[in-house]
Amino acid sequence: INLSFIMKLSFVTAAATSSMSTILITPVSGYDINCLYPDEMPDPTMSIIKRARNKINTDARVSETPISIYLSGMMGNCPVGCLSYHDDTMLNPLTMERPSIVDVPSFGYNTFSRAMCTVQCYYSLGVSFSRSWPGGSSDALDEYESLMEDWGLDLWYEDLRDARYADFRLAWDSGNYDDINAMIVAENYHPFAIGHLVALEVESLSKNNNDGWNRDGSHTYGYNEEEDTWGAIPCSTNCAPFSDTTGYKPIGTTNVQGDKYNVTGLAQRWQPLREQRGVGIGSYVHQVHITPHIGFTVKPKLRSLIETEAPTYTDYHEEALSVVEQLRLTAGNETRKAMVEFYDDKGQVRSSVIRSITSLGGFDGSLEDTLLLHHGIDLVEHDALLSAWRGKVKYDLVRPTTVIRQWGNDEIDTFGGDFSETESKVIKAKDFEAVIRVMPHSEYPSGSASICKAYADFARAYTEGVGLGEPVVKKPWDIPDMEAIGLQCGESRLWGGMHFSASIPAGYKIVEGMGKLGYNRMKEIRNGSNFTSKWQKGIGRRRPNNSLCGQRTDSNNAVMEEKARAAPAEVSSSEQIYLRSSLQVYLMSALVWFCF
Repeated sequence: INLSFIMKLSFVTAAATSSMSTILITPVSGYDINCLYPDEMPDPTMSIIKRARNKINTDARVSETPISIYLSGMMGNCPVGCLSYHDDTMLNPLTMERPSIVDVPSFGYNTFSRAMCTVQCYYSLGVSFSRSWPGGSSDALDEYESLMEDWGLDLWYEDLRDARYADFRLAWDSGNYDDINAMIVAENYHPFAIGHLVALEVESLSKNNNDGWNRDGSHTYGYNEEEDTWGAIPCSTNCAPFSDTTGYKPIGTTNVQGDKYNVTGLAQRWQPLREQRGVGIGSYVHQVHITPHIGFTVKPKLRSLIETEAPTYTDYHEEALSVVEQLRLTAGNETRKAMVEFYDDKGQVRSSVIRSITSLGGFDGSLEDTLLLHHGIDLVEHDALLSAWRGKVKYDLVRPTTVIRQWGNDEIDTFGGDFSETESKVIKAKDFEAVIRVMPHSEYPSGSASICKAYADFARAYTEGVGLGEPVVKKPWDIPDMEAIGLQCGESRLWGGMHFSASIPAGYKIVEGMGKLGYNRMKEIRNGSNFTSKWQKGIGRRRPNNSLCGQRTDSNNAVMEEKARAAPAEVSSSEQIYLRSSLQVYLMSALVWFCF
C-alpha cells in the first residue's frame, strides 16, 4: 500500500469537504419575502406602524396619563422585540440579551419581516389586554382585524379560530420553550409566529402583577392570614385593572372651623375633587387617586428613583392667591390657553418632540432607526412618571382648587370657567375651577414637568449622540430649543391652575440625567447593529412583489444574479462540521476499501 498516496488523498478529501457547504448543502426551507408581504400592504414605514398601533391601542388614548403611558410602552415592546429577533446583533429589550428561544435565519433579516412581525404582535397583545378588562378592547380588535384584511394579511387569530394560537399558548404557559422553537421552525420562521412569541414575552411581564402595575387586576390590598400581614393579595373576583395594592387612602380634610385661610395639618393633604361622570347630566363622582402604588411597586427601567424633598410652603394663602392671578392672566391670553392645552396632552408633546428629530437633515429615516427612537422615549417617559408618582403619594399634597374653594364667598378676579371668554371674571371662590380638568392625583411634584423635561433631555442627548443639529418644535408660539419645551410645559401647569409654584422645579429635579440614560440604553439595545436589509423608499431597494414569489432573492430584496441564484444558502457551523466529518469518513472508507 502506498501510504504517501493515501495521505495525499486524505488531504485532498479534507480540503474538498472544508468547502462542502457551498457545494452540497441546500437549506431545508427559507421563506421568500415576495411570497409573504402582500402587495396590498402599505410600505413598511413608521406611518403604518402608528396606524396599526393606534387602531389596536384605543384604550391608551382615553385613559389617565399613567395608564396611557403604560399601555403605549407595552405596545412599544412589540416592534423592538421584533427587531431583535429579525437581526443577528440587536438585544432583546426585555432581557437585554440576544433572543434565546429561537434563532431566526438570515432570510428573515429585512424590514418587511419586521413590520409583519410587529402587526401580529400588536394583535396578540391586544387580545391579551382585552381579556384583562372584558369589552374594553373588543371593538378595537374587530377594527384591527378589518384593517389587516384590507392589507391582505391573514393574522394568527385567537384560540377558537386558530389552533396554532392555542398550541403556542399551552407550550408557553407550560414553559416548554423547545416546543415553541419546534413550532416556529415548522412554520418556517414566519414573521407572524415570531410576532406572537414577542407578544407572549411582553405579556408575561405583567401577568399576575409581575411588573407591579397590577395591569390585570389580579391583586388587591388586604390581609394575608397565612403571613399575618397587610399587603398585596390575590383578587378572587370582580377585579379592577391597575387598582392599588398598597392600601393608599386619601386622608385630607377641609378646615371647617377657625381660619379658612390657614391650611395646616390634614388640610394640606390631597382631597378628591367632584367630577361629572360620562353617563349624562347630573351624575357625579369623587375622584379616586389613579395608580397610587406604581411609585413603590414598579421597577424603574433606567435607574433607581430620585426622591424629591418636601416643599417649603409657609403660606398656602399666598400661594393660592398667586394661582388666582395666574388664571386671571390666562383668561385674557389666547396663546397661554393654547399652551395649557398642548402641554396637557403628553401624546402631542411626545409626537412633536419626535417629529422635531426625524425632520432634521441627516436623520436615518428607516423604520428600524425610527422604532428605536420611539423606544428610547418610552424608557424615559416610564421612569419620569414613576419618579413623579412616588413623590405625589409620599407627600400627598392638596391641589390649588381645594384650597381656593375653602374661601367660600370671597370674591376673586380670575378665570371664569368658560374657555372661549377673552377676559377674566369676578366669581365666588367656592365656584373656582382650573382652566382644564385637574387630574385625579395629588399635587406635588408635577408629573408634567418631569415627563416634558425627560422628553426634551432625551431629544438633546439623541441628536448630540448621532451628530444631528438642535431639534426645534414648531408651534404658533416661540419654542427656540428643547430646553424651552421643558420650561414651557412646567409653566403651563401654573398658568392652568393645576399646581403651586414649588411643584415645577421639583418635577425637573427628579429627572435630571434621565434623558442621557435613555439614549445610552437605546444604544445598548441596538448593540452596534446596522440592521441587515433596511428598506427605505426611493433608496434603490425594491419592495417585495407577489408576482416574483418563488424567485430566490438576497437579503436586500434585489433579484440575485444567475450564478448566485444557483448557490445554496449558508448552514450553521455545527451542520458543516457534522457533514464534513461524515463525508470524510465515507471517502476514507471507500479509499481504504479500494486500496486493499
